[in-house]
Amino acid sequence: MYSLAQKCIQLKPTSSPHKLMQLLVGLLGDNTEVVLAECSRGFGPWMVAHAIELLTAGSNQAELLLHEEHHILGEISIEELHRLVYAQVLSSHVLTWQIGPIYLASCMKQGMGLLEILLYRQPVQHNQCLLKTLEICRLYDLGEVSSNIMKIAGVYHWKHGRKGSGVFWLQQARDEGRLNRIAQQLFDSVGKSISGESFQQWEGLIELLGSECKPAGGLEFLHKYRDFKKSLQQFCEGKATDAAQQAVESLMLLMANPSTPQRFWLPLLYDSLKLLSWHERPLLNVSQTNILLNKLQQFSMARLRPDFVEANLPPQALSSVRLALATNLGRAILEE
Repeated sequence: MYSLAQKCIQLKPTSSPHKLMQLLVGLLGDNTEVVLAECSRGFGPWMVAHAIELLTAGSNQAELLLHEEHHILGEISIEELHRLVYAQVLSSHVLTWQIGPIYLASCMKQGMGLLEILLYRQPVQHNQCLLKTLEICRLYDLGEVSSNIMKIAGVYHWKHGRKGSGVFWLQQARDEGRLNRIAQQLFDSVGKSISGESFQQWEGLIELLGSECKPAGGLEFLHKYRDFKKSLQQFCEGKATDAAQQAVESLMLLMANPSTPQRFWLPLLYDSLKLLSWHERPLLNVSQTNILLNKLQQFSMARLRPDFVEANLPPQALSSVRLALATNLGRAILEE
């Protein structure tokens, strides 16, 4: 058949040979190299990548040639080489990069490594693209790559001011190290003044991080402080009849909890002066008042340390709290 085709071409040559002509001659002559060369020259990498499947379907010789690994090609076969080339073409365009992983995943030697590089190169600032990248990771069981990409996304969003998105992606990646560092930074930021305004500014982020993310003296204290401030505000505004008792319980939990830093004991008690001095009746019993007096004494001793950090409070804060506790103790003893 090949000889007949060659003879026909010689007998009736064409002035402008069609690009299919040499391809057909190569197919008729079972010449794999010619077929691949003509496919590459006339039709591009798509045709080469898919022509290999047809060539190997009915020819053992072609299958051996195309599947054999070559040292000069980096220990990969001709088939894998052309699939990698076509995958690179697809991956280089924003509209077709999502098809590239299909071909890369079929290349056993170098495909998965190049697939990981492709996924790492995708932008993380757009959620739609990020979700598509993570979906591809899931399809090809690339759990570690998926986790790393979510970490990259979390750091990117955090550094560009989108704190909530940053924390969300770090949580998805289960990056406990970075989450703990963020929690510590947040705790330090809020804890500098421990004021209602500073806490309100960061309350959403504290809620997102959750109380389970707690480095030393960290967010567990801030969550309890949030509950205390809410109860105290309701008590001061008279919105709830049981707000006073809730505020007292929150205060005692804060003062007794090891996660509450010692430098915040006095600010908490100073915030609670209205509770300690409520005119209707003493809100703290004798036992509770003694606990707070002991805490206040420990705080006074701690202030003598050179590394102690003073809170931003009025000079008379300590004496005001001590007087309020002593008064409450006397009233509680009389009531009991």
